[in-house]
Amino acid sequence: MSYDVYTRIVADLFPRSKVERVVRLMGGVSADVHRLDLKLFDGSTTSLVLRSHGASHSGHSAELEYQLLRALHKSSISVPEPLLVDVSGSLLVDPFLVIEFIEGTSNIPVAQNGQCIDLMADTLAAIHALPTSDLPTLPMRNDPLPEVLHYLPKGNEWENLLAHLQSLSETEYLGLPKLLHGDFWPENLLWRQGSIVSILDWEDAAFGDPLSDVACCRLELRYKFGQAGMQRFTQAYAKHRIVDCDRLALWQVYVASAAQRFMGGWGLDTALEEHMRTEALNSIREAGDTLTGRKVIT
Repeated sequence: MSYDVYTRIVADLFPRSKVERVVRLMGGVSADVHRLDLKLFDGSTTSLVLRSHGASHSGHSAELEYQLLRALHKSSISVPEPLLVDVSGSLLVDPFLVIEFIEGTSNIPVAQNGQCIDLMADTLAAIHALPTSDLPTLPMRNDPLPEVLHYLPKGNEWENLLAHLQSLSETEYLGLPKLLHGDFWPENLLWRQGSIVSILDWEDAAFGDPLSDVACCRLELRYKFGQAGMQRFTQAYAKHRIVDCDRLALWQVYVASAAQRFMGGWGLDTALEEHMRTEALNSIREAGDTLTGRKVIT
């Protein structure tokens, strides 16, 4: 695509500026994300991020994502400032957002993983404590059933767990709905000098049961730091909110089973996918033991 098109996109934000470089940013699978490097009229430079919602996009609309980011940017939550949303199709075929570029890295240093995991738990608890009255309307995520019945792996090993899940009748979250990030994991956080400077990718945000977020992050940390990292995150989060072990186990089965079902389409290399499948299956087993009374989840 011609850089002139990108220059027209940012013309109202930075008059008489010019886009000099476009860099594709990797990490997500449902949006095309690029960094736009601009030269401004006075000779200085700045960068912006363009998020385009193409055919593979499965999250919120560009307009809803913009509204949510705008509300969150006014709160205590660190998110990029949304600058522009366009759904007209006149500049790009697909709807898109332009947001602030924030310098940082998503890599957690192994030597500092304990402190970083604690800070992740603190940050997620702060998201869940945010008042929802000033936020746009989001989908509800209160109940892992009935989807978990479809996501659970097939085979004799899982028959007892499946029967237990089918026997459950009261699985809906009855507490006050909380803001959920929906995909809270290391790759959606930007770090700088030991602090989280931005929380990215809110396209799966919802209202509902905060333990769905906890379960998601636990599994991702297990892939990266093993069972010990997952347990440390849970313990750090529990300093802020009471954790219902049975509900957490239920969401853990949901999250890990969904990962098993869909990770084949995530573009992972063979060795990483094999590792993640092994850890996801172990996570289902452990959560299943909690639900059937054999072991308390940690």
